[in-house]
Amino acid sequence: MVEQIIRFDTKSRIAYGAIKGAIAEGRYLPGGKIGISQIARELSTSDIPVREAMQRLEAEGLLEYTPHVGFRVTRPDFGDYVHMFEVRQLLEGEAAKRAATRISASSLAELKRLDTEMATAMREGAMQSFSQLNRQFHTVLFEASENPVLIREIEHVGSIYPRTHAIFVMFPQRAESAMREHAVIIQCLERRDAAATKHVYLAHMAAGYDMLLKYRGETSGEAGAHNDADAADAHNSVFNGLLGGK
Repeated sequence: MVEQIIRFDTKSRIAYGAIKGAIAEGRYLPGGKIGISQIARELSTSDIPVREAMQRLEAEGLLEYTPHVGFRVTRPDFGDYVHMFEVRQLLEGEAAKRAATRISASSLAELKRLDTEMATAMREGAMQSFSQLNRQFHTVLFEASENPVLIREIEHVGSIYPRTHAIFVMFPQRAESAMREHAVIIQCLERRDAAATKHVYLAHMAAGYDMLLKYRGETSGEAGAHNDADAADAHNSVFNGLLGGK
């Protein structure tokens, strides 16, 4: 009996992790329906642990249930994201600054390789692959800071709003400008310019933040969201100057 409970709990946790990961990566888009039986077949399990996992995700606000319709992915509300963005700026900006004076030749080569693969994914319209490669790009950059505590905190804060990882699936038009920004970040790293690396990295963050705020304004109709987006646009104009019109 105890073993059966343990197995059931394990299956439920596996289903929970798989569904949550798929939502975070954009495989299930806002408004999309998720069938319990479909997920159960994909995970080779019964409907019961999948239903329990979905109910847990419903409690977390990632899914919503409508009688006679089923579960659908909720539309993300980035209303509180501003607070996390401020913390991310502090952590990730410091990591980028530290990386400039510590990054190895092999890590620089890896960043360039990932950027090349991202360009291919962008041309092919493979936004899920693009998103995964983008996360790898940022991971290599953070690891170059050589501060495990800082890296761990960045990972923790990033896990609070996992749906931001799907930004390129939600906004494929963001990919091209992100690629240009990556190129400038790499140039600053190659020059070992810590101040410039931090500056362009923060501008890179602000550009992504702007997209999320615009999404919030379009879906909620809140005027405040548009005002916040205008503030982020000011950050982007600074970055465009750094890009030199490229």
